[in-house]
Amino acid sequence: MRSLPILLMLLACAAPALGARENDSQSLSFVDQRGARFTLGALHGRPSLVTFVATRCSDACPIATALFSRLRDRLRHDRIGVTLVEFTLDPEYDTPFVMQRYARTYGAGTLGDWKFASGTPADVSALMHAFGVTVRRGSGGVPDVHSGFVYILNEQGHLAHTLPLSTNLVSEALHALRPVAVRGN
Repeated sequence: MRSLPILLMLLACAAPALGARENDSQSLSFVDQRGARFTLGALHGRPSLVTFVATRCSDACPIATALFSRLRDRLRHDRIGVTLVEFTLDPEYDTPFVMQRYARTYGAGTLGDWKFASGTPADVSALMHAFGVTVRRGSGGVPDVHSGFVYILNEQGHLAHTLPLSTNLVSEALHALRPVAVRGN
């Protein structure tokens, strides 16, 4: 992150209150790394972890994806059924093809339980707004400062927890997911 004041401003504004916006976001259309279309509503039935990344980001985004990779391994080991979803912050650049290449880099090329999603700029913007995600673009339009949270949605698609993106993400997510996942199984 480039400067502490900007980071503090983003953190203060980023904690989402989905509320009425949550229902509006359920029908937005996205495309995963396999080329499959889906909506947020289609994720219902099992808990989901959602975060936002940009493939051209060289700061927090690769760390977020690496943490999701570790988390996926733990979820599989512990047999906790959860869908991981990384939505792009940069839909103009992060096409489904680019997201597919990014997914392969982290060993998630065609996995159904780990989605790397893109969509139209309007749908991605609406989803970011629904989650309270803020972004500042640097040179070349690359998102260089953005909020860094992981959102846990319960099996009905409602926000159950918001976790900061940190090195403790795996243990915090597992702790937060256990009650959510038990109800969903």
